[in-house]
Amino acid sequence: DIILLDLMLPGIDGIDVCKEIRRKNIPIPIIMLTAKGQEFDKQRGQAAGADTYMTKPFDPDEMIDIAEKILKID
Repeated sequence: DIILLDLMLPGIDGIDVCKEIRRKNIPIPIIMLTAKGQEFDKQRGQAAGADTYMTKPFDPDEMIDIAEKILKID
């Protein structure tokens, strides 16, 4: 239902994974999770097609709230 995608993956960049998912027109929301919190990094994630971008460490309850909003779960 939703992809939680880390930006820094071994052997491949999460940005490239996100772009490939979007290039294939796979209709699934993507929450990008990363330790990179600079504005430039957030812009790269959103430009790649992420629905939202969360910086580690993050509050798990906040991530659940965001996922529920994206999935429109009440």
